[in-house]
Amino acid sequence: MSVVRFVILLTSLYLFFGCENKSRKEVRSSPVSNDLVDLNKRKFERNDREFSRGSSGIDFHSKSSLIHNVSSSWSTEEVTVEIESLFNRMLLSADDAAKMISNDFRGMELVPSSVGKILLKSDEISLWEGAEEERHVGKTKFIQSLLELPKKFPSGNYLKVVEISGQERSFKASLIVDHLGEYKEAHAEWVCEWTRGSDGELKLLAFERKNYLELRSDKEILYNDYTHKVLGQTPHYDIQINKGISEWAGLITKFGDLAMTGHHGLAVGDVNGDGRDDLFVCDGGSLPNRLYVQNEDGTATDVSVNAGTDWYEDSRAALLLDLDNDGDQDLVVATIAMIVFAENDGNGQFTIRGGFPGAQYPFSLSSSDFDLDGDLDVYVCIYGEGDRGAGSRGFDERAPVPFQDAKNGGKNVLLVNRGGFSFTDETESVGLGANNNRWSFSASWEDYDNDGDPDLYVANDFGRNCMYRNDEGYFTEDAKALGLEDTGAGMSVSWGDYDRDGIFDLYVGNMFSAAGNRVGAQDKFAPGRGLNEIQEMRKMYRGNTLYRGTEGRFSNVTRDARVSMGRWAWSSGFVDINNDGWEDIVIANGYITGWNKEDDL
Repeated sequence: MSVVRFVILLTSLYLFFGCENKSRKEVRSSPVSNDLVDLNKRKFERNDREFSRGSSGIDFHSKSSLIHNVSSSWSTEEVTVEIESLFNRMLLSADDAAKMISNDFRGMELVPSSVGKILLKSDEISLWEGAEEERHVGKTKFIQSLLELPKKFPSGNYLKVVEISGQERSFKASLIVDHLGEYKEAHAEWVCEWTRGSDGELKLLAFERKNYLELRSDKEILYNDYTHKVLGQTPHYDIQINKGISEWAGLITKFGDLAMTGHHGLAVGDVNGDGRDDLFVCDGGSLPNRLYVQNEDGTATDVSVNAGTDWYEDSRAALLLDLDNDGDQDLVVATIAMIVFAENDGNGQFTIRGGFPGAQYPFSLSSSDFDLDGDLDVYVCIYGEGDRGAGSRGFDERAPVPFQDAKNGGKNVLLVNRGGFSFTDETESVGLGANNNRWSFSASWEDYDNDGDPDLYVANDFGRNCMYRNDEGYFTEDAKALGLEDTGAGMSVSWGDYDRDGIFDLYVGNMFSAAGNRVGAQDKFAPGRGLNEIQEMRKMYRGNTLYRGTEGRFSNVTRDARVSMGRWAWSSGFVDINNDGWEDIVIANGYITGWNKEDDL
């Protein structure tokens, strides 16, 4: 093993492992068992920070590495660019709109002539729906509605083509549209008919607006960005917080274990017992993790160095929780090398108590007292397990196979708390080894069946998710029987009760891709594959899923609830945003932003 490759800060590993697995009953009765190894911190010297970009052969800003547009063999893609460009031009110029719209045009106005309130979320937030319309307008009135749209929604109007059907010179296109204003936002679907003339130019023949919804606020701003107000006084604010992965990629070589895709988590907890929440932020290899303690005025102070938590190891996830039942928040961090456990002295000073090396390439952490013994246990989601000796992992080591039902991912780990910062890997002995070969992103605990012990749902990328039912400390994988497999690009999972019927519901974050919807709808998509396989592949780009809990089973209510389009969703959660007693959904989404606009993924 290369110490420099895997351990920048954490060195001097003294390997010793617990006894081999005994029977389930015997393992639980052995509190002295411990699968953690000793860890010692090493001071980060100046010469450790000096990297030579020239000698590494890696230059992330080099023009040779840029992505260039190429002509697509998929007919929909060139037309998509054309349609989106035409609409953007029509919104700005009446003359351009007149040229691009057929004289025989018939359609609806872009914004309904009347909307009705369908829901009052609170004193400040309300939901409005466009009235059903039979009325159609001609070319002149439609152009007028085009030019009025930027005035009604000055913050921007964004559209994406999600489906194209028909012949080369006459076809339909379906679009999803977002309108953003100062005090409201609106979302709709557009269905357009187009024809291509002998001159090769597109003309808009017909326009239909569907599912128009407005969200209005009586306040000028619902949320304010307080990042600078809270963290702006830290010395590293501009250097580390305000600098993105794309900038650091040109400064830190792969040798430093900086991951281009990010995936660095955070944890919130009161580390010093003052009653205020503090923040631990994970970062990429060669960049220090940060612990921010909240001050009385709401600002935060970086105490990472004094707290002993400024580790430079590539860190993916963290938990602040009381592992030893002494009343303070201890720290667990999932690093590339191992899962690190640190004890809190009650004042926010942390001492590393050991690390678990058998969880390579972790993506997230979750915790629960699954066996009801009074100690919190830790579950680690492993994405793509790698080759420890070769130093490769994730996609560097292997690709998901098969793409829509991959079973060659990492093996997740359940670390059972034995007390005194001793933990043992009991994944197999408690039944969590079933279907434990997926590309797991995240997991969440909840007692969905109300039998008194927490159950576990695992969201997996590239395939089926897992639902582990807990029966007195032993798990049975039961996702298919419960209707919860959700084949797709599983990124996140959240339990809640959105309809307040007393039964838990489940929201799974996946991936929505407009390009995927266009390409996947074509006949030549996935040639030689069976219908069931193609349907599973199409689920990979369809978006998020909402499952409504019923007695003994779950039903997919995504379409009726209209909550699938969360874009490229990484994380999601049930949250009562406006304190009205009903759980809303918050989704964090996005993807890599290129240095040049034309290369933006």
